[in-house]
Amino acid sequence: MTRRYVPLLLALGLLVSYGSAFAQNPGRNWGTHWPGGLNETRTNPDINYLVARNWGLRVAILTDDFNVPSYFAHFPELANTTIPKFVNDGTDDLADISSSFFNAVGKGSPKGFRIPPPLLLQDGVEIKRETWTVFSDRFDGLPADSYEAVIPGLGSDVYHESQRVHTGGIHSRIQSWRWANTEAQDIIFQIHTYTYPETPRVPDVRTGERGTDLSPETRDKNPMLKNFHLGFHWFMQAANRGPSGGSHITPTFGNDSRPFEAGIQHGILDEVNNWDDELKLMYSYDGDATDRTGTRADGDDRGEPAPATGAKLDEIREALVDAGEFLESEYKGRVFLHVDKTPVSDPNTLSDNWLDDMNEPDPEMRQPRVARWVPDASWITTDSAEMAAVHDFYTQSNVFMRDDRVESVATSTASQQGYWEWMVTFGPWPELNPGESIHIVSAWIVTGPSIAENKRMGKMWSEGDISFVEKEAFLDSGLDSLEAAVAVARKAWDARQVHATVGLQPVLQPTPDWPARLEINSGPDQNELTWAAVPGAAEYRVYRMAGFETKPPGRRDVFTVSGTSYNDNTVIRGTRYYYAVTAVDANGLESSFFATRTLGDGVSPFRAPARDITSVRIVPNPFQIQGGELEQGGYNFTGQPNKLLFVNLPASAIIRIFSITGDLIQEIEHTAGSGDLSWDLTINDNNQFLVSGIYFAHIESRDPQVPGSHIEKFIVVR
Repeated sequence: MTRRYVPLLLALGLLVSYGSAFAQNPGRNWGTHWPGGLNETRTNPDINYLVARNWGLRVAILTDDFNVPSYFAHFPELANTTIPKFVNDGTDDLADISSSFFNAVGKGSPKGFRIPPPLLLQDGVEIKRETWTVFSDRFDGLPADSYEAVIPGLGSDVYHESQRVHTGGIHSRIQSWRWANTEAQDIIFQIHTYTYPETPRVPDVRTGERGTDLSPETRDKNPMLKNFHLGFHWFMQAANRGPSGGSHITPTFGNDSRPFEAGIQHGILDEVNNWDDELKLMYSYDGDATDRTGTRADGDDRGEPAPATGAKLDEIREALVDAGEFLESEYKGRVFLHVDKTPVSDPNTLSDNWLDDMNEPDPEMRQPRVARWVPDASWITTDSAEMAAVHDFYTQSNVFMRDDRVESVATSTASQQGYWEWMVTFGPWPELNPGESIHIVSAWIVTGPSIAENKRMGKMWSEGDISFVEKEAFLDSGLDSLEAAVAVARKAWDARQVHATVGLQPVLQPTPDWPARLEINSGPDQNELTWAAVPGAAEYRVYRMAGFETKPPGRRDVFTVSGTSYNDNTVIRGTRYYYAVTAVDANGLESSFFATRTLGDGVSPFRAPARDITSVRIVPNPFQIQGGELEQGGYNFTGQPNKLLFVNLPASAIIRIFSITGDLIQEIEHTAGSGDLSWDLTINDNNQFLVSGIYFAHIESRDPQVPGSHIEKFIVVR
């Protein structure tokens, strides 16, 4: 594949490495249910792009001449019939597939860690995080391959798996690996193993909703599965596909994407889709929609540029959007690395790679059989069509030339506007016998320029400081990032091992361990951090996020430390701070940013209580909702757009807020023992924010060493 535009970018000095130490780019592809991801209602600055929610589930299983058991409980009208073209496309997950074996017992899918998750203490309170905590009792009584534990020798930092059974008796095991390595943090690596067991299980509503049961009759009636195909179906734009299992439900476009959260979802459905048959890579990137004007006067919406400076931008500041920022510069792809050419009897053994053309001299049998993207309106499912039509749709059985079944880069030069879905189908395997398995190995990748570069370059494009060619070169550079990630995925697969617990696994050189313990405390005019030493660490990096934990740290918010403690005294009273500490070895490898990132309320520096009640002050005053954030030269607390801070308080006090007409609005008890108290400007009765007006705060000391009371006037402007 051609590497485009990089020499131009380097010559112009426009491209800064997104893996630079000052702004570790938290993996875009780790998702909300994995370490990292969105932890509050704000736009997600950790992950520029999220794969569609159902991306790991949609697999169509196709076979010929399937003989239906007598107790086909979901569709009794099909019992004891022979279906010439049988399809399970997962349209109705209650009927087509079981819930995960692990979920079926109400305990969630297991996860494993290379090393124990760290202990985090924040102002003396342990922070327990679902995704970074081992719940060792969660899988009591389950089979030996069900676990939630530390897995010594794991080839990645985090591991997850799910197992399901499908109508027709196929058992699927989906294993996922994720790394903290800078080179691999945008990758989710997966091995799908499809097995026809000696004694199959099938979804069976007689055992309860989403239940399964053994089905020896499935094998008796089907001693082999003939002309077996696997069809993969997914959608790589940020979208919520509806309730669990409801891929046929009309999607709500853009949920979790930055343009959607910013209220400028004008062009989220204008992707350019591509299949690279040499790399076995399907990918897409944001195009320039011809039917949408976007936020620019010239209508160029490629990369989803945010509004320029002005009223529209002011409306969406809370979404962490800067003037002109490119909100979708990512390249999204899935690369296929291995497909068993023949079924295997040992699930940890591979056959020849069917993706290798040298192993398949017949051009029409080269894999995949089908690779294409399809408008949503043209998608055919068993929800609304006969199995034979769906079978032909996935296999393109009436299309005899592979070149006509496989799309290519050459056929995709403009954006496909609207909702398009991807399909890759492998097969046919002439027969799949009981006890045999097929492996499909792939990696999901979402990568591209860093958030900082999207902000910098977007502003320059917005203000006319770079040309159209330079802007296009910047956005096109995401392809090179994608190719680099594909190479890393191949490297991990080439180094694969068989692990005693997880079986076949990809392997990358591990990063240093994360600190086993991190303690952060609010201090007088500083925040105080201490952590456990990490063997082999040459230094540590302290990342600071102001206002909320998902704010990407800037260059001035990262501190390099040689020891195992740090007092951050460049902080602002009243601002909430969140931290992550990573270990860096002599080779520059760095531990996971997510592992030690603090959550919850964060920590905030304070001052000792005052000795004079008349010294109490309220900041900011006046409060203006459009007053801007302190870190940007404004007046409001970063990440806390509705907050007042009372300073110079005695150690204990009662604060009563009155309207200008004398009505009591709020009563606040201060018992922290410090001189500071935060108030979120809410009213007692209904938790509404205080409206514009003039108010009075009556502060009554409860500290015997600081007698008296004091009144402060403050103004609120909405």
